[in-house]
Amino acid sequence: MTLIHVGSTTHYSISYDDSLAPADGLTRAQQLLGVCEQDYELMASWFPGLSLPFGLPVAVNIIPGGYAGASWGPPISLRPGNGSSLTVVRYLLVAEVVEMFMLAQNKGWFASDGSNEGSAGEGLSRFLSTEFLIQRNLGWSMSGFDTARFWLNSARADFVNNIDQHDHAPDEKSGCATLFIYYLSYQLGYDLRRVIAAAAPTLAGVYKNLTGDSANPFPTFKQMLDNTFPPGKTAVVPGPNPDNPYPLNVFKPEVPVSARVFWKMNPGRNAVNLNWNAISADSVVMVSASEYNANSQKLPDGSHQRFVGAADVTVSNVTPHGPPFDPNHGVTFVVEVGWNAPLTICTDIALINNAPESVVYVGPGIESNQLIAQTSDTASGSTGGSPAVRTSLEAHVEGTKHSLEAHVEGTKPGQRGRSAVTRHEATITTRDR
Repeated sequence: MTLIHVGSTTHYSISYDDSLAPADGLTRAQQLLGVCEQDYELMASWFPGLSLPFGLPVAVNIIPGGYAGASWGPPISLRPGNGSSLTVVRYLLVAEVVEMFMLAQNKGWFASDGSNEGSAGEGLSRFLSTEFLIQRNLGWSMSGFDTARFWLNSARADFVNNIDQHDHAPDEKSGCATLFIYYLSYQLGYDLRRVIAAAAPTLAGVYKNLTGDSANPFPTFKQMLDNTFPPGKTAVVPGPNPDNPYPLNVFKPEVPVSARVFWKMNPGRNAVNLNWNAISADSVVMVSASEYNANSQKLPDGSHQRFVGAADVTVSNVTPHGPPFDPNHGVTFVVEVGWNAPLTICTDIALINNAPESVVYVGPGIESNQLIAQTSDTASGSTGGSPAVRTSLEAHVEGTKHSLEAHVEGTKPGQRGRSAVTRHEATITTRDR
């Protein structure tokens, strides 16, 4: 075997075995040379502040053999198999390089003795290499590299609390790890960068670092999968990614659905939070507000008469919330009451859709890094500004009904600073549709 060097980039020195046909050797190496740095940049964004723990550029050798495999020492050896596409080559390189990043991180994904990535790191490697395919629009999985089936079709032992640091084979141990990482990301909703940063010697430790929950996560994780894939029956994960069955057991109500809540709100800015299990962080929600006449004749559903008065009543900052960003499902919004005294306000909260049908960025998709302190004038002791109103509304699904409880807290008119608050409670049940 003779290695033919094709070229180098900042991080890689790429060669191929001269026994390979030109399409499998030279052409692949040249193609890889053109894309490997952009793939490296994606991986580096997953492990911020880290670099490869080896001298650069790292040798990458494309070698002969059947479909498909890879290893590293370094050098990195890629065995895509004759006739395989460039996507396979890139996938294999990513799968190996992320393991090098785990070693550089040195917080638990890699074995404590530095020998290999172990079952948890192997699971993360397979998860990340598949996420690479998805993020690069190259596919949803790589044929033959799924491992969830090994655990699902075994005794389903606890490899979340019990990590084998020296087993990085495609087996039930790495299969359990792969499934659990998908559970963290696609069921619980944690961004993959947070999952990586939550490194620990066990996957239960990763869960604790992510959630702050010291409870054992394995029983819930296993029970959810047992309910979907009964033990003793051959389990096959449906969909384009055979390693990812999530999300499971997600409550998605029939939409649209709405609730009407009546309040007595203070003048100025009223920050309102409604906890309602029908709503998630990705929901499409609309809120409207108006005055209502508390002494009017009621409609058949119990609603008071709404009317347009002299005061301006506006709604803004409608923000649905839910896991993983907030443990409570619901929506937060602001009602501005343009009057010099408390008014009776009616709000209609409508869940239009469980998720948007399309997402469009006008201009670059830039995220604000500014953290908004959740404080109010009364909490800070300020004597200026409008009193904040804190409201919670809890929804409990009972058959086809939603029981809603509303609580309002706000500074009484004329009071300043951290003075007494007014509290209002209401219970609303929406009838069957």
